[in-house]
Amino acid sequence: MTQQELAKMGSASVNIQLLDGTPCIRKSGASPVERNFYQRAAPCLPGINTPALLKVEGETLFLEQIPHPVTLAQLHHNEQTFAQLASLHNANYQPDFALKAHGWSQADTEAALAMLRLPEAANEKIRHLQQLGHELFEGPCLISGDSNAGNWGTRDNGELVLFDWERFGYGSPAIDLAPLVPRMGSLAEYEAIIERYLRHSSLIAGDRLLRHLVMAKCWLIIEVANLLIRRGKPQAQTYLNWYRQQVPHWLESVGHLW
Repeated sequence: MTQQELAKMGSASVNIQLLDGTPCIRKSGASPVERNFYQRAAPCLPGINTPALLKVEGETLFLEQIPHPVTLAQLHHNEQTFAQLASLHNANYQPDFALKAHGWSQADTEAALAMLRLPEAANEKIRHLQQLGHELFEGPCLISGDSNAGNWGTRDNGELVLFDWERFGYGSPAIDLAPLVPRMGSLAEYEAIIERYLRHSSLIAGDRLLRHLVMAKCWLIIEVANLLIRRGKPQAQTYLNWYRQQVPHWLESVGHLW
């Protein structure tokens, strides 16, 4: 028995299925990164809760269903959000399989800007951030790469769990903090997220993390715009229209950091 398709931004097909009489998540077409994450990496990452792997059939994962969704506000008020991300970022585990290779290319930037149709002043600011963006992907820090509120949930016992690991890779902690900032965010909201995170990690200084966080938020504009178009997602125009309204003002508000 399967229910409605649950996948949103991802390329895999996700639905709920009964396995031995118990509801589970069936993820077909799971990427090699995600399959290897659950089979090899997850058991080596104490301090971060991930769904139990129940069965693997080829490219299909059968995973524990995390029954209770959480809101962004709930993530902000749960200390475990930041403690678990810090545990991941500080992990000594070194994967022996290929991870998602994150990067911010000029070609991807120009493709997204062509769709976004922002004022030229905004385009130039984004191009400038792209030139600095290599900082986000240097260093040995493991990241989820996709820590938005839709990829968290709680078990019946209240434990907070992070799922959807197809973007598991290396990068700045800011990449995992950026989705926790509501909308495009104000500097005060960035600083509040950073303050909570720094209670659990000293990997990166607060002022550098702030710069990275703003860069990561800008990079996500490019990533999301290109993914929506490439995968033919029906909500693409809604996102693009929202970005057109919000991004120019946001860039003005953070421009003094560079």
